[in-house]
Amino acid sequence: MTTQSFRARKDNFPAKVTRFIGRKRELAAVAAAIDAHRLVTLRGPGGVGKTRLALQVAAAVRDTFGQGAWLVELSVIRCRDLLAPEVAKALGLPDVAPGDPDGELARHLAESDLLLVLDTCEHLVTACADLATTLLAACPGLRILATSRERLGAPGEQVMLISPLQVFAGRDPAGPGPAIVSASDLAVMGRSEAVELFLDRARATVPGYALTAANASAVARLCRRLDGIPLAIELAAVRLRSMSADEIAARLDDRFRVLGTARTLTDRHRTLRAAVRWSLELCTPAEQRLWTRISVFPGGFTSEAAGAVGGPGAREVLARLVDKSVVARDPDTAPGETAPGESPRYRLLDTMRDFGRELLPPGDRDDARRRHRDYYQALVARAATQSAGPEQVRWMAWVRRENGNLRAALDYSFTTPGQEAAGLAMTVGLRCYWLMLGAFGEGRHWHERALAACPGSPDHAWANFGAGLLAVLRGDLVTAGPLLARAADLAGALPDPRLAASVTSALGMAAFHSGDVAAAMDRHACALAYFKEHGFTDVLALVCYSRLASARVLAFQLDDAIQLCEEGARQCAAMGDQWALGTVIWVRGGARWLSGDNEAAITDALASLKIDEALGDPHTMTMCLDLIAVSLATRGDAGKGDHVRAAELTGAGDAMWETLSAPLQMGPIYAEIRKDAAAKCRAALGDARFEAALGRGAAMSLAEAVALARGQVRAVASAEPRPLTRREREIAALVAQGLGNRDIAEQLYLSKRTVDSHLEHIFSKLGFTSRTQLTNWVLSQ
Repeated sequence: MTTQSFRARKDNFPAKVTRFIGRKRELAAVAAAIDAHRLVTLRGPGGVGKTRLALQVAAAVRDTFGQGAWLVELSVIRCRDLLAPEVAKALGLPDVAPGDPDGELARHLAESDLLLVLDTCEHLVTACADLATTLLAACPGLRILATSRERLGAPGEQVMLISPLQVFAGRDPAGPGPAIVSASDLAVMGRSEAVELFLDRARATVPGYALTAANASAVARLCRRLDGIPLAIELAAVRLRSMSADEIAARLDDRFRVLGTARTLTDRHRTLRAAVRWSLELCTPAEQRLWTRISVFPGGFTSEAAGAVGGPGAREVLARLVDKSVVARDPDTAPGETAPGESPRYRLLDTMRDFGRELLPPGDRDDARRRHRDYYQALVARAATQSAGPEQVRWMAWVRRENGNLRAALDYSFTTPGQEAAGLAMTVGLRCYWLMLGAFGEGRHWHERALAACPGSPDHAWANFGAGLLAVLRGDLVTAGPLLARAADLAGALPDPRLAASVTSALGMAAFHSGDVAAAMDRHACALAYFKEHGFTDVLALVCYSRLASARVLAFQLDDAIQLCEEGARQCAAMGDQWALGTVIWVRGGARWLSGDNEAAITDALASLKIDEALGDPHTMTMCLDLIAVSLATRGDAGKGDHVRAAELTGAGDAMWETLSAPLQMGPIYAEIRKDAAAKCRAALGDARFEAALGRGAAMSLAEAVALARGQVRAVASAEPRPLTRREREIAALVAQGLGNRDIAEQLYLSKRTVDSHLEHIFSKLGFTSRTQLTNWVLSQ
């Protein structure tokens, strides 16, 4: 399964809201560096345009990589332990476990063919260097483009210094005041990258703004005083609302006279800081105060969140900061990604955030961070009450979107004396969402920190339960046992019968995963009886229906299992739940498959798949692929087409279970059912055709596998021929040298299955049917 398993796109770049200006030489040079080196770092001061250049280059070379190009924004994290999980999240991988996250991520990407853009590495230089070293050693097809204010220092790193934009090189008028510029100078000036950027951003502020003989001298002086630094130029262009270009240039002359000409990185950094400070001084005291306080947000935020941190009137002040281009509206906020009642999102540029943090006094900083934590703690408490309710889907999207702010709030709580109890409460409140989103590693990370806080409290008992449950879901039954035993003891001592029932259910899951179906049935039945009598307060209680039904399916109590699933579906509908509904429909499909009704099983699997795809639940989606595969492989009238499709879905499922880091899958009996279905496909197709189909499935994205499951493969196929990727060109060249697939696999450190899949893609793209055709084509190139 490719690393873009959870996306149909080949990148995750943010929407462009302004035009990219200039940098033609840099675009070509960086693209060439990526082709020649596996790690390229764009180094330069803040505001010089490193991120924008990196994204522009990545978009240009994206299609030369089989899995595209993917952006990881590192400004939202401060903890080294969260670096690999953040990369996994950006790539669409569900999660990586604590312990050796870099190594686990490397295993996921071992056969990848993609460009990874690591943006804003300067605060995690050592961690980024270590991760890059690990990934590049294990992943031959991976290339990394980093942006940083300093080099990473990793082996093989190619560092490229990014300078400011080209500034008009003509004569500089002696001082402020209008000066008439000749027509020839005006034409040359208009081609200056810095001037072109100023004019483009000026038109966004003053529609129709143009370079004229009257204003050209001031515009040139302004861009030169700002040393061609893009962010500084953009900030100056905003001032055209209230000043002329000559007035802005005069103000800059006064402000920068003490700096002289900026020639070094340090000087340019001072130039940018002076421009940013000028923007601050042009703000009212209320605007300045809000600017510094919202610097505690690691990424985006809503106006409600800004109001909570900034105090009364902050939302009105925020609108003024947007008008002054200090704060930007986030163009990527999708409907349903904010909490109920929240407005769209905003964000500070990294440079503005860093400047605001520097100016925030320690006392105000602690107050702002506490208010930030309090705001998100209150929302987490609301979300916890809706984990099985009608707002479930929206809260799942909110948790996914607010991951950076939730991490910041949790980190503040666990690192600030006296605030640990709040972090513990947030961890307990987020447990259900980490489960539904498949964020098991993220959940375990915070549960481990929570277990060190506030021993003896009810929340601490629930933290033991959550840590044990997440360990079960990762297949770590050795770790899960003591945690769940401790949670059971604490539940009895408190006493807390709801916690006791939850622990019983988790122990049922552990029994199920170890193959003890009878024990699983007993424990799930006991837990479900409690929840049916006392109420289903969260999704982990509601999902007891599907867990008990799953155990009954494997015990061949099929009628009871189907009846239980239908009762569970009615309960989900009554509560407005979607996630648990998807699981009970899937289990009902499994029961129908075992009873011999393959068509009904496929219908249920597709219905569950529709729900799970909308929720972004990779685990249940993978289970749906498995159920469709075994149903196709074992139905009585199965033909060659069904067996090919089943084998491809089996390959997709194999790769997905590896990607999900779930070696136990859904237990040994489940794994045996998958194995038997695969054997039927092999027997029907023969070894060669089966292995080829298995390899095709393993190379699919999740979107392609879902389309295959629905019989809609053409819906995800490209409408026009695509160029060969870098890896495909490598393999085509080796074919032309006469190497066989196994020899190619050994030379490129790939599996033979992966090479087989790449060659099928090459033949499909070029319309060839033989290696001779491909060899002749390579030689002609």
